[in-house]
Amino acid sequence: MTHLVSQFWEDDFEIIELKNEQHTAKIAVNIGNTLFSFSNSKQEYLYFPFSLSTYQTTAKLAGNPFMHPWANRLEGDYIEFHQQKHHFPNELKSYIYRDGNQLPLHGLLLKTDKWKTIAMENTANLCCHTAELKFDLPDWLQIFPFKHTIQITHILQDNVLRIETNIFNEADVEMPVSFGFHPYFHRTENATLTIPADACMELNALQLPVGKWHSKQTKWHFNQDTIALNKVAFDDGFQDLHFKDNQAKFSCGKVDVVFEKTFPFAQIYAPNDTQKPYVCIEPMTAATNALNKNSCMLLLPKNVFIASFEIHLPK
Repeated sequence: MTHLVSQFWEDDFEIIELKNEQHTAKIAVNIGNTLFSFSNSKQEYLYFPFSLSTYQTTAKLAGNPFMHPWANRLEGDYIEFHQQKHHFPNELKSYIYRDGNQLPLHGLLLKTDKWKTIAMENTANLCCHTAELKFDLPDWLQIFPFKHTIQITHILQDNVLRIETNIFNEADVEMPVSFGFHPYFHRTENATLTIPADACMELNALQLPVGKWHSKQTKWHFNQDTIALNKVAFDDGFQDLHFKDNQAKFSCGKVDVVFEKTFPFAQIYAPNDTQKPYVCIEPMTAATNALNKNSCMLLLPKNVFIASFEIHLPK
């Protein structure tokens, strides 16, 4: 199967297209390096009901946003490390994306234009694209004071899109790692959802974990990890994933999202709302609010952390 990678500009947006005979993925590099399309010859599977220009300016999210340096929400306008609270400067709080309770949500990079293409390649078996972001802007470092470099590589091979993230810690101290992705998939009628995990986070009224976990069977009725979506809704975090050969396979309809062990947490967002016709299966390196609970992995100075997951479409 022939694989090709191409780069072109649509208005002012740098677009990368990864393509073979049956499948196509598109990335908007200078809008958060966002994957905004993944389709086969029959249909589109990512939910992205916007033009690129509208998406750049709207507060709404779609496609596959990258959530960094924290995924999901924080309990307040601060992070805690080395047993000290680091409060966000008041004059920089406009950088913060927020939830309905005005809590910081999904980090600082959702739609940034600071990503740069550094590599593209295609062979007979695959095609790939790598973008890089230098997390060194003074305003960013006043909020998350750890200088680092991020590289994200999208690799298309047949019907599988692999997304690999490399974090290089350039600071002189340990850096907490708490990033994730937020892919939105079209929700089909009579869809089922497979969640290969045992434990669900107990949340408070602000959707923050309270430090307790319980079996998902106490809240929902799963049949071998699978549940019909027509009468339930999710906005929940999961751990104790069922890894087999280093992989845990989530599914929604005909789409599989395969986590590697570097993503040990999942957030599932599946609103039961006709105005929100999507399901989000979110790979996360740490639980919600982990930056303030001393429960993140710490990346040593001058070291690299690598995390990968895959999206599988029907062939």
